[in-house]
Amino acid sequence: MITFVLLTALSFPPPQRNVAQELKPAPVAPEQVLAWQMEGLTQEEIREEVRTCGLTEYPEIAVLSALTAAGADEQTIRALRATKAPRKIWKLGLRLAGPTDYLYDVLGAQLRNDPQAAFAALQEAAEKQPRNLDVHLIYAFLAQHEGDWIQAYAESTRAASMLPEWPYAHGLRSVICSRSGLSDCAVREARIFVKLRPQDAAPYIALGRALEAHGNFVESLEAYHEAEKLHAGYSAIYEGMGRVFAQTGESAKAATAFEQAIKMEKGDAPQYSCELAQLYLAEGDARKAIATLQQAKQKNAERLDVLLALGNAYLVDKQFAAAIREFRAALAETPDSESARQQLAEALRASGREEEAARVYSDPGLAPKPEKHE
Repeated sequence: MITFVLLTALSFPPPQRNVAQELKPAPVAPEQVLAWQMEGLTQEEIREEVRTCGLTEYPEIAVLSALTAAGADEQTIRALRATKAPRKIWKLGLRLAGPTDYLYDVLGAQLRNDPQAAFAALQEAAEKQPRNLDVHLIYAFLAQHEGDWIQAYAESTRAASMLPEWPYAHGLRSVICSRSGLSDCAVREARIFVKLRPQDAAPYIALGRALEAHGNFVESLEAYHEAEKLHAGYSAIYEGMGRVFAQTGESAKAATAFEQAIKMEKGDAPQYSCELAQLYLAEGDARKAIATLQQAKQKNAERLDVLLALGNAYLVDKQFAAAIREFRAALAETPDSESARQQLAEALRASGREEEAARVYSDPGLAPKPEKHE
C-alpha cells in the first residue's frame, strides 16, 4: 500500500527550485516533503514551510497520502488538512521521467539499509542535475549520517553557494562543520541560519551546538535558552544544555536536562541515554549508568552504541560476565566493529580469560555468538 501511495504521489512532478531566479516561496508538493525529510528537516520546520508557502494545487488525498508515506506525524497531517489551498480534480496518467525520480532509488536503498546504493543514486542524480539543490542537500545529509565528512562538507558547500537564501543549507553545513572540527565555519553558518530564520528554534539549536564545539559555553547556553523560548518542543535543546552543563561541571543540571530530553523522546533517542550514562560514569556512579542503559536497551536491543556503552558500564562496575555478554552481542550485531572486538578482549582479560582474549584478535573474522550464561 505504501508503495502505491508513493508511486501515486510521485506521479506528479513538482515545481523545482530555480536558483537563477529570485527566491520566492513556492507551494509545497508531496515530493518536496519527501526531499525535506531526507535532508533532515524536522516536522516543525516542514510545518513552518507549509504555513509560509501554502500547498500546491494537488488533491488533498494525494498530499496527505504522500505525507503519511513519508512518515509525517499526526500534527503535521492536521496542520496541512487545515491549510487552505486550491484543489483540482485529478486522474492518474502516464508520465515521462522527472527530476524527482532519483528519490525512488534513494528511498528504496534506505529501506534496504544499503547506503552504497543510496550514494550511487545520488551521485548519478548530481551528475544529471548539477543545479538541483535538493540533490546536493540530501547527498550532504546522508554523507554526514554515514560519517563521510569530506563528501558531506563538499555537497553542503555546493548547496549553500547555489542558493545562499535557503536557510537549511546553512543549518546543515553548520552541523557538518561542527562534527568535522571546523568550529569557526560552524559558528559562521549557524549565525547565517539564525539571521534567515530568527523566529524558529532550530537555528538557535544549531548555533548552540556550534558555539559548544567552539568552547564558548556561556553563549552556547544562551542560544539553547533562546531556542527554548521560541519552541520548547525540541528535545535537542535539552540534550545540548545537558552537554554544556556537563562540560562546565554542573552535573546535577546536566542530568536533569538529559532526563528531560529522554522523556520527550519516550526512550526512542538512545544517544541521549548514552550521554546520561557517560555523565553518571564520570561521577563514579556505575549503577545509575547501568540502569539508564538497560532502559535504553529495551527499545534499542540491536544498537551498537547502546550495547557498547552498557558493556563498558558493566566493566567499570566489575561485572565482567555481564560486560562480556554485551560486547559479544555487539560484535554479533556488527562483526566488523573494531571497538566491540577491543572491548570484548579487554573484558575477557579482566576476567582472567587470556586465551579467549587472544583469539578475539587472532581471528579478524571472528564474531562470537552471545552467551546465554557467563
